[in-house]
Amino acid sequence: MSDKIPVIKINGPPFERGRLYGFRALARIQATYEFYDKHLFTTSPLTQAQIRERSYRVADLIDTFDTSYTEEIHGIANGASLEPWQIYSLNARTEILNAQVAECTSLYFQDGALLGQTWDWVRELESLMVLLEVEYPDGRRVLTLTEPGMLAKIGFNNKGLGVCLNILLAPHSLTGVPVHVLLRAIMECEDMEAARDVIRNAGNARSSHFMVGDGSGSCIGMEFAGGRSQELQPQDGVLLHTNHCLAPNLKGAILPSSQERYQRAMECLKNGGERDRSALLAILSDQSQGDLSILCPYHSEALMGNLQVGTCATVVMDLAEQAMYLRRGPHAGAIVERYRLD
Repeated sequence: MSDKIPVIKINGPPFERGRLYGFRALARIQATYEFYDKHLFTTSPLTQAQIRERSYRVADLIDTFDTSYTEEIHGIANGASLEPWQIYSLNARTEILNAQVAECTSLYFQDGALLGQTWDWVRELESLMVLLEVEYPDGRRVLTLTEPGMLAKIGFNNKGLGVCLNILLAPHSLTGVPVHVLLRAIMECEDMEAARDVIRNAGNARSSHFMVGDGSGSCIGMEFAGGRSQELQPQDGVLLHTNHCLAPNLKGAILPSSQERYQRAMECLKNGGERDRSALLAILSDQSQGDLSILCPYHSEALMGNLQVGTCATVVMDLAEQAMYLRRGPHAGAIVERYRLD
């Protein structure tokens, strides 16, 4: 795969958007599914038959939530020459795996309306990830960094509303909207109140934290764990989250390095200075704690069959400017590319 992250532009009604996505990212979507099937889903206790059955259950949940997403997923399958259940399994990969590995660090600065995170996952996904730019018939637009075949991961829209994700680990039933579908639904919202409504209507059956911010300086965090949810607010102009519950009434496991990354980010924040894009990127570039660092080097992970796990990408979104600053891999000195919703 090329070193340049491809921008996949899609438009039209849901099925046509999906078909264009599937066709234009065909090789990457097929490679992503094959990698999950052969290397990642095998670390789950579920058999392939059980994963397929769960995918059909997910399809029903998504269809009940919003039929446009099932139409788009069927379009992706059509364009990528895969079965719909395979695309559903990618969009529900968090619910299928819920892996106990070190994950992401997310931050929002109210001064400057800056939202960013590291995306930590398996090394192979660094060379497969895509930027998906979606244009809707009503003029709305979304830009999201995502794994091929998924509807969304990290991104923002042309109203200046963006979202980041932290995985949490807690028991939950498969009765809610999958994380990567809910992320797209949030990115389609006009404002923060609409985003709150979408999140509330999606149920509590997931283990994740969503950090939602806008270009005016408003931000909320929403934790889900154990069938419950809790909204978080910024403190001293900052919202920070890693991979453990901050709400006192929610319980979940603490993923490896989560507390270390949280404390290191807090130390950086206490050092003072401007809370601008450079400062946010600097925190997300911290490598002071080895394999426990915010910007995590690739290292072998026994829980993932000894695959290499680390920071696949670092993303900073200027929501007032409607621009994404994106750096590939766990390398603080790598080039930061700028992408805009023009």
